[in-house]
Amino acid sequence: MNTPTPRTDAAVKLTFGKGHNTVCPNFARELERELTALTAERDQLRDQLAAARHRETIALASWDEERNRALREGARVVEWRDRAERAEADEIIALTHWNKELKRAMKAEAELATEREKVRVLRSALENLCDEQNGAPLERHRDEWQLAMDEARDALAATEGAK
Repeated sequence: MNTPTPRTDAAVKLTFGKGHNTVCPNFARELERELTALTAERDQLRDQLAAARHRETIALASWDEERNRALREGARVVEWRDRAERAEADEIIALTHWNKELKRAMKAEAELATEREKVRVLRSALENLCDEQNGAPLERHRDEWQLAMDEARDALAATEGAK
């Protein structure tokens, strides 16, 4: 590097004229060194800029990936919530239906109990009537037979409204 390059020679001639190339060889070398240092610094800054851009690209890609993952998670949470709400609504519908069926069954059970009581009363009256008819002659037990007959008519009248 002791010898000035053609570029340095041209810069010295432009700056100082034709005869100064022999007078200022140190100045030409200094300019050459400064130019080399500035070129190296420029290249280093370009490399740093490229590295920063690369890191930024990676960071943005990572951020995009994280954001997309969060969006997918959010969508899954919304889907799970919707499923849970639908299941809850279905459960409410099923419970409402079950409650109606339970009320209907309880009503039927109460009606059945009423009908069983009517049958019991009718059976008892008929058994009394049969006992009185198969017993002693009717003339001697006319009052008991009439009582049994009245019970049977009452039982039949009570079941008459259930038809």
